[in-house]
Amino acid sequence: MSRWELKDKCLFVDATDRDTNLKKPDDIAASHVMDKSTAPATYLKLNDGAAFIARFIVMGVDTDLIPQILKSEYGAAVKDPVAEVQTVVAMLTPYLKPRSFARPHQAPKDHGKGTHSGKYDLDFRVNWFGTGVFKGPL
Repeated sequence: MSRWELKDKCLFVDATDRDTNLKKPDDIAASHVMDKSTAPATYLKLNDGAAFIARFIVMGVDTDLIPQILKSEYGAAVKDPVAEVQTVVAMLTPYLKPRSFARPHQAPKDHGKGTHSGKYDLDFRVNWFGTGVFKGPL
């Protein structure tokens, strides 16, 4: 069971338009992981299969669960999902660090039942006279 996050000054670039499944902007041909701690910045270009796995790794999903996600998404087309995840983790190792857990755990608890009128006064209008930087509700 291992969880990862990107090192400082590293980022995952995935500019896919979800509606057309095309890369936007056009000059980004593939998903990649960039290391901005070096000058010039270096990057690792990923194909679509590696990018699919890398998304989950950099989000901190446990690497033991990702093979199940691959099976769920692609079915029998993936012959050895565990090996594929291990390959992507090995490729990303220079850009990753073990994920740290900064938040304290709070066990789920039922806080009882309450009543509410069900009426909400939601106003999402924005003051168009704003200063250019700060805009507030009317």
